[in-house]
Amino acid sequence: MVEKDILKKINFFKDLPDNILEKVGAIAQLETFDEESILFRQNQQQTLLYMLVSGKVFLNSRSVSGESLTLDEVSSGRSFGISALMGESSSTFTAICAETSEIVTISGKQMRQLFEEDFKIGHTLMTKVVEIFKSRIEMHTQQFLLSLTTHPEINQFQ
Repeated sequence: MVEKDILKKINFFKDLPDNILEKVGAIAQLETFDEESILFRQNQQQTLLYMLVSGKVFLNSRSVSGESLTLDEVSSGRSFGISALMGESSSTFTAICAETSEIVTISGKQMRQLFEEDFKIGHTLMTKVVEIFKSRIEMHTQQFLLSLTTHPEINQFQ
């Protein structure tokens, strides 16, 4: 169980009413992970939603050539592993603690069950998921466009 005061530190939950936080807190766990702990690996089944209370986590992906690329640096208050809320899904990246990190974890299966029991909670939280995905798509589009403008082979065509 995780207290609502801790959940309010998470951007995903900070504006939610106490009754929702109490229901979510009842199925959540607060864990501490050491530096270099691997939370999950790329292509692994995604079963948990992760919310960083303190510390730092790197989200890395391995390219086709085998090179490890850091896609994102997760800071306190942010969530990742959100695809666990969608059912069976595999991760597109590896999550590694860059320093000792305190993380709230919630089973995607238990969250989906909560959504079925209380449609208002499901609607409220899935709206937040859509907002997160939208912001990440915008960020990744900007990263892609930047990489296009700085790629040496593309620059020779300009």
